[in-house]
Amino acid sequence: MPRGKSHVHDAPIPVPYTSKLGQPLMPGQTLDVHGAINSDATRVEVNLLHGASQIDPGEAVLHINLRFDEGKIVMNTYMGGAWGKEERESMPFKKGEAFDLRVRVHVDFMEISCNGVKVHEYKHRMPFDQIEYLQIKGDCTLSGVHWGGRFYQVPWETAFPDGHLKAGQKIALYGIPKGDRWSLDLLGKGGDILFHFNPRFKDKAIFVNNEQIGTFAHRTDDPVHDYIGMRIDGEIEVTNIEFN
Repeated sequence: MPRGKSHVHDAPIPVPYTSKLGQPLMPGQTLDVHGAINSDATRVEVNLLHGASQIDPGEAVLHINLRFDEGKIVMNTYMGGAWGKEERESMPFKKGEAFDLRVRVHVDFMEISCNGVKVHEYKHRMPFDQIEYLQIKGDCTLSGVHWGGRFYQVPWETAFPDGHLKAGQKIALYGIPKGDRWSLDLLGKGGDILFHFNPRFKDKAIFVNNEQIGTFAHRTDDPVHDYIGMRIDGEIEVTNIEFN
């Protein structure tokens, strides 16, 4: 079984999965992806992307392709509309079993480990600080996707990946409260706060738009298209933000 495959924030994660990074990556940070490979798996992809949340129109700073049909793990970069030269290793995972894939950022390369064993060093072909999105898709289930280290500086603000929220879209926020209160705001044009979520530990209450849960009503007629961004502030250490 993979070592270190559990995490305090683990929960089933839908596949395909996409998340937007809050700030540029720095050396020493580690991506930890774990779950299980499907028993009939053909391929699983992990993509660290620049420019868009999909390969083409975006660019893949690092593309990891688990090819069970070839018995290989393949690493590559997609930039300027073309793939580079593939780098290959023997397949470290088995169909129908749990897996733990980790990518550690170094100054000159990405260190790729599988089930606790280092399998490859991938020298940077694009600057790693250009990575904006993480995408995972293919024949697997996910129980955890985590970045090691703190890289969201609070207050932190971002636009939504597609310019606004989509119907049915979810925002998952992972973090550790460091004091009495923190807040999550959904923003409209001009920085207007359309939704305000504010846990207050001393009061043992959660306030929404400055009223306790149970009396909230949306303050916009079009809650999907009017929400164009979000802001996090207060006494909290944010470790990951996901848009699903």
